[in-house]
Amino acid sequence: MKAIDRIDVALLPNLAERMVTWHEYQRYYVMGLRMLPYVRFRYASAVDRVLASVCEHGWRGAHAGWRLAAKLSSIPRSIGASLVGRYNFHFPDRTAPLRVAIDAHDIRSIWDPEAYDWSDIYFKTSYWPSLDYGPKARPLICGHGALDRKRIARLIGLRNQDRNLDLVLIARLWAGRPGPTFWNPVEHLVRVFETLAKLKIRSHLRPMLVPTGQPVPQRFLDRLAKAGAPATTSYISIDELWHLTSSSRLAFLRPGKHLGISWRMIDHLAMGACTVCDHRPYLEWPVPMQAGREFIDAGCGIGEDESLPAKADYERIAETVMALLADPERVAESRLVSAQYFDQHVAPERIAGYLMDVAQSWTGAPATPRRVQELRSLRAVSAR
Repeated sequence: MKAIDRIDVALLPNLAERMVTWHEYQRYYVMGLRMLPYVRFRYASAVDRVLASVCEHGWRGAHAGWRLAAKLSSIPRSIGASLVGRYNFHFPDRTAPLRVAIDAHDIRSIWDPEAYDWSDIYFKTSYWPSLDYGPKARPLICGHGALDRKRIARLIGLRNQDRNLDLVLIARLWAGRPGPTFWNPVEHLVRVFETLAKLKIRSHLRPMLVPTGQPVPQRFLDRLAKAGAPATTSYISIDELWHLTSSSRLAFLRPGKHLGISWRMIDHLAMGACTVCDHRPYLEWPVPMQAGREFIDAGCGIGEDESLPAKADYERIAETVMALLADPERVAESRLVSAQYFDQHVAPERIAGYLMDVAQSWTGAPATPRRVQELRSLRAVSAR
């Protein structure tokens, strides 16, 4: 096969106030881009390149290095850039680079308007189809910044783990948006824990307190303790979290802080978990997950406006869980399609391939049958 021209991708200098956060939220996409054989990736800033390498090797000093770099730099910085990466995609048949922004914030609005104005394409991980982001915005899967190739391989290796628990729910008690609904997400999660704690099954229920923001009112903590699921401030390691999740027939997952899809959904898909969600996601990934397949919708979630369901609706969660435990074939099918969804759409190189597909079509570069076949062949090789 004729060698295909390589595409140069550069991650532009860090403009963030919280520079380490910027690295963590772009890490999954950078990892995927580096996996594609037809992409030459580089950091446009030598400082970012060196400090990112320090992070990848697990060495100390990257955080302090980025803080020092920000202090010494005269480049204007913004809080918006902390979760948005700016990339230049250089195609051989295009004179000017394609300007690409990746907004990894889980808030539903555009997080960095300046990056939006700068970009030709604005990928948004918390993409709500009910909202209008304009013609340049495209949905994107929220990459998991704590994962690397080794950890992804570990997750995939957990697909055949023995399931000796019926259900696991480990979740932080996040409050909501300032205003009258501020404590509604906590109230909702407490009701979920109370509902699940009543079931006569083998479960691991662990509500966790977040050591930031306003203290959780004592009334919530008292209810959790009475239900037999007391809140804890103890840290849970990633090893324990993955062991418990992969050891359970059902893994309950609630939305992220801003009603987005949690980072942990990638873990669930990679390990082939049967994920039960309180409610189907409001946002959408490029290839939408389907209720009843990649996840199970329990039909009782907090509203888009953070309104609470009726108390009687929480029985749907109990009914959904018990029906699943009585139907092991349905659970096995959900586990299988979840793992397949990860392999086909969520693995880093698959997300990177999607980025390149959108960018390639956006440039208007000739997409001859031969060129399309070359791209597909290279992507197939990189996915093996």
